Amino acid sequence: MAIEIPISPDYKLTSDSLNIIVNERYFTDPTKAPNWPKKLAENPNADPTPKEKWREVAYHSTVERAVLDVMNRRLRDSDATSLAELARLIREFREE
Repeated sequence: MAIEIPISPDYKLTSDSLNIIVNERYFTDPTKAPNWPKKLAENPNADPTPKEKWREVAYHSTVERAVLDVMNRRLRDSDATSLAELARLIREFREE
């Protein structure tokens, strides 16, 4: 049985028989696709709403390493400008 554990709104952990996999959420905008004008011409009611998708971004041998990877990714994407802010973000992540 494979795991599927949400870590945050933008990350979740899944597994296969060998790895714990970090998945990252992203959105695709169908109106940016090269075939959008053709699709819209064929179906005027085509849905232009962005679609939520998940992609595998890292593979780890343990859950602990996968969780640390998610924490590091979130810290790298943060807007922290001081060590105090970084420490606060780490505390918040650990509380989650």
